[in-house]
Amino acid sequence: MTHSNRIFQFLTVAVSASALLLTGACTKIPQEGSIAPDITYKNRKQYAISGLQLNIGDFQPSTSTLPLKFEIVQIRETGGKNVNALNEEIPVIRYKEAISGNENAAELALKSDTVMVPAVAINEYTGVLEIQEGNKVPAGEYHFDISVTNQSGSKLLTDALVVEFKEMDVLSWSSGMAQVPEIERVGETPNQIRFVAYLNGQPLPGDYIDFTKDRAAGFKGTFVNDTNDGEIWSVKFPVKEADTYATWKIVTEVGGVEQVSYESYNFNFVIGLPGSYVVRLYK
Repeated sequence: MTHSNRIFQFLTVAVSASALLLTGACTKIPQEGSIAPDITYKNRKQYAISGLQLNIGDFQPSTSTLPLKFEIVQIRETGGKNVNALNEEIPVIRYKEAISGNENAAELALKSDTVMVPAVAINEYTGVLEIQEGNKVPAGEYHFDISVTNQSGSKLLTDALVVEFKEMDVLSWSSGMAQVPEIERVGETPNQIRFVAYLNGQPLPGDYIDFTKDRAAGFKGTFVNDTNDGEIWSVKFPVKEADTYATWKIVTEVGGVEQVSYESYNFNFVIGLPGSYVVRLYK
């Protein structure tokens, strides 16, 4: 009876050991300091307007051990354009102290410093791509290869982020317009926008149109002049989400009597880079 018990105990230990070995073979326990194989950015493709500030990148670390550090290894533009504008250093104001909101210009100056930073850089601790206002990045699609590092090593993410830059965009327009407004860059200088309003396909002179900026929005232009080919405004770029109202003066003749009416529609646009532009609207 004793001999049989010993054999049974031996077999029980052997089976338990085998089960543990099989369990260990089937379950992979991440080592401390590992980088998960499925790390990625949420919403890899993003859009930006040249000249405007924007933070891009929601990094998904999965089961990676924190902290992580990030570095841009390479930037490519799909059309082969030069990428130097992304690395160009531009002045940015950084605040050294908390801002209450009641400071005058002199007090704000004492609480701030102007530092030179790359137009486009990555936050090494969060992986967020930081695009600075005042950048001069040309329109194009830029691919970012990003290295992710922790105490166990590094992993290169090819095309981790893809950012398409536009130099201008029409965000919205009234349904009463005949078609989407058009924006054309016609020169490097001066920093102006010439608004042209078309009525039934014909351009109107400046005194037949009126552009009124919504004071709560981003368009901070200054009226210059009415001309035969539109209305001219001096502009400080970039133009940020400018909800602007265009009014058409409509003159008709009824029974030999001239009738004057006005129709107003709004549109919202952005322009990033300084220069001379023509904005065309259609009624």
